[in-house]
Amino acid sequence: MNIDSLREAAVMAFDTVRENKLRSGLTILGVTVGVVTVMFMVSIIKGLNRSFASQLESLGSNTIFVAKFSPSFGKPPGQEERMRKELTLADAEALRADCPSLIGVAPIQRKISEIVRYKEKQSDTPILFGATPDYEFVLSQYIGYGRFITDIDVQMRSNIVVLGRDVVKSLFPEEDPIGKEIKIAGNTFTVVGIMGDLGTFFGQSRDNSVFIPISTFQKYWKTDDFPEIILSIIVRPKDRAAVPNAIDEITQVMRKRRNVKPGEKDNFGISSQDSLLDIYNQLTGATYLVLTAVSAVALMIGGIGVMNIMLVSVTERTKEIGIRKAVGATQLSILSQFLIEAVFLTAIGGLIGLAIGEISSLLMNKYSPLPAYIPWWAIVIGVGVSAGVGIVFGLYPAWKAARLNPIDALRYE
Repeated sequence: MNIDSLREAAVMAFDTVRENKLRSGLTILGVTVGVVTVMFMVSIIKGLNRSFASQLESLGSNTIFVAKFSPSFGKPPGQEERMRKELTLADAEALRADCPSLIGVAPIQRKISEIVRYKEKQSDTPILFGATPDYEFVLSQYIGYGRFITDIDVQMRSNIVVLGRDVVKSLFPEEDPIGKEIKIAGNTFTVVGIMGDLGTFFGQSRDNSVFIPISTFQKYWKTDDFPEIILSIIVRPKDRAAVPNAIDEITQVMRKRRNVKPGEKDNFGISSQDSLLDIYNQLTGATYLVLTAVSAVALMIGGIGVMNIMLVSVTERTKEIGIRKAVGATQLSILSQFLIEAVFLTAIGGLIGLAIGEISSLLMNKYSPLPAYIPWWAIVIGVGVSAGVGIVFGLYPAWKAARLNPIDALRYE
């Protein structure tokens, strides 16, 4: 076929679609629903991936976490992990001394929640952290105003506290908190600083935190009260390229300190951004397969609708096909006409579906907690898939039309 023949087939396909508006509209609707489903799934998946990666990045691009548990998401530690020996401040000092790839080591003691009071005001949910001066540098989370914990505070086990922004809003809505005394679990602490904005991590505000010297934490709270209290060590390598070497060095030091024999499994956990992303992808892989299957089913339903309508169209236009063949139309031109018509229908449905998907993504980002993001390649794939549906499901009706016997077609009533 030449260009003129294709143009003629396209014009005839357009005229047919225009003359049968209701039927064409219903066909387009089926494809639109399928493409919207695909775009919705892609936007949610990519949005969650970007959100997860950005939240990990907010913890520091090179940060490595050492704990007594293996890294996991949504999976509680097993019995063996719960029975493991707790990490200690001596472990942190050993990493600082024996790991040349590290430039910062910050042990953190965390209590899930603690009661904080100032006069008649009270906040029940802040996370209590026992920290060292290295916390700011290692996690790139700096003081907003006032000062952070110092080495002297740690040595003297001082009762000083640094507050997160959410705690300040709860306890000091109209006062400057610096220099004020607050109660934490009944113990008096003097406020010396306010952290900068820390943002959220997986929906939980990191500004709802209070920081005290880690030695002071261990003075007032039991260190083996699992799962309320956990000690972990956060370290910072020289740069991102040094992460693998740093992990190897940490592993060697920790295995030696925790008496792990050659061939035995580590009784501690090490996680970096890359390892956490790998675990996340493994956990969500099955979910993505299910979402992909749902999208494929939606497109298939739309494609079946296209095939059904095209078969009806072929039956209605049997005499027209006979006349065209009688005046010299080839099988290829007949096949092209109906195939172009099917692709035209699905392409329109695809474009409408893409527009609805993009608008839905913008509205979801603005009015819901779910992140959504449609990459440019998804738009290209959406257009290609919708056209592909037209080709796949329009091929049989087009082939059936092209194979009609012209004499039988002319006799058809």
